[in-house]
Amino acid sequence: MRDSHPDYWNRPVAASGSPEAPLAIVGLAPGMHGANRTGVPFRGDASGKLLFATLEKLSLTKFVMITNAVKCLPISNKPNGMEIDNCQVYLKRELLPQVGNTVILALGRVAHIAVLKAFDLQLSRFKFAHGAQHRVGESRLLVDSFHCSRYNIHTKRLTTTMFEQVVSHAATIAGIKLTKRITSDNF
Repeated sequence: MRDSHPDYWNRPVAASGSPEAPLAIVGLAPGMHGANRTGVPFRGDASGKLLFATLEKLSLTKFVMITNAVKCLPISNKPNGMEIDNCQVYLKRELLPQVGNTVILALGRVAHIAVLKAFDLQLSRFKFAHGAQHRVGESRLLVDSFHCSRYNIHTKRLTTTMFEQVVSHAATIAGIKLTKRITSDNF
C-alpha cells in the first residue's frame, strides 16, 4: 500500500477522541481507503459515513473515543486472529484504564471478541448479538452492534434506524444526556 499510495497515512491508527470519554466505540480495523488514508478511525470510509452521521445526529461527537481492534490495515482488508491478537496490547492500553469509557460499543463480532480478550474474559460466556449488553468489569458494560459496514446496510442486516437506536442506548447507559434520543423496544 505504501508504494501505490505514498500520500496515505500507512501506519498504525491510534484511537481518536478523549480516553476520558464515557463511551468507547470499537470497530474492526482501518479501512484501506479510509483510516489507512486519513490516520483517523472510520474517517473517509463507507462505515464512517453512518457512524459519524449518527454521532452528529445525536450530538455525541465530543463524548466518544473511537478505536479499532486491529491498528494497521489488515491483510486482504479483513482482520484475522493473529492480527487481532498482535494488537491486543494496544487495545488494552486504550480500554483498561478506568478513566472514562463506562460503556464500550463493539461494532461487529470481531470487535466484541477483541474487547472480551482485552478484559481477559471467557469468550463462550458472552454471546454476540445486536443490542446485547454484557458486564465486563465492576463498572463497565459492553454493548454489541452489527458493524455499520456498507455490506450490512446493503443487505439490511443493519438499518440506519437500528444503528441509531443502539448508539443512543449505549450513550444513555453511559450517562450522556442526549439532545435527541432514538428509542425502540428492540434494536
